[in-house]
Amino acid sequence: MIANEAEDGAATRRAYSVPAAEKTLDILEFMVRQPAGMTITELAVGLGRSVHEVYRIILVLEARGYLYRPAQSDRYRVSLKIFEMAHEMSSVRQLTDAALPVMQTLAPATMQSCHLAVLSDRDALIVLQIDSPLPMRYSVMLGAKFQFEETSSGVVVFAFSPPEQRETLLSKLEAEGRDRADIESIRLRAEAIAADGYEVRTSLAVGGVTNISVPVFDYLGHVVAALTVPYMPQRAALVPLDAVVGQVIQAGRAISIELGAANRLPPLPPQ
Repeated sequence: MIANEAEDGAATRRAYSVPAAEKTLDILEFMVRQPAGMTITELAVGLGRSVHEVYRIILVLEARGYLYRPAQSDRYRVSLKIFEMAHEMSSVRQLTDAALPVMQTLAPATMQSCHLAVLSDRDALIVLQIDSPLPMRYSVMLGAKFQFEETSSGVVVFAFSPPEQRETLLSKLEAEGRDRADIESIRLRAEAIAADGYEVRTSLAVGGVTNISVPVFDYLGHVVAALTVPYMPQRAALVPLDAVVGQVIQAGRAISIELGAANRLPPLPPQ
């Protein structure tokens, strides 16, 4: 029985064989065991393949950031991109698992939608979204990306990030040709958020919406996300803005505590 199952598994793998994908995985799995790196010729010999078979795949992996060549070298090495992807996925899963029950309570309590965002390179990435229970509501698509400086979520995470990370992001804006006055405005806005502990600000994207955004911290006290309620006033939304602000602050702290940040949270901001 076991032998038959093994044979069936092997047959299935052969039936769904994708040579290019298999070559790519062979290269990556082989290269991670080569700390000194390899030339294309050495790699081809090590894999028992021709240079022609691996050359284009190597170029694609280099272009996508999985492999790199140090300056003045023809030896390829595996970058940290795979590790970063795995780390990011596990951390995001932990984050959303911690946030989900809190946000599922927050949305009906405030009668507003809420979402959770992280910084992904220079963008705010939406990783969790809970809709308001009301039939008319404002929500953000899961997986959507926005320039961090155009969102409360992005600027809140930016405001509590380490100084070197903030300077890197501001340098990217400068390299993109952003006006110095705009960059200074973002810097001052972040300083105000860090002092207040949260942001309440009219949405730059949607008229009539007020964003309430608070930071979320991990067990090391590092900011990992922002919890945001895009407050949309309407007759059926009976909870006033000031009350929602307090609930969002408490929800952000609850998620942080769930992530292990109980002893590393800043004091509650004055209201």
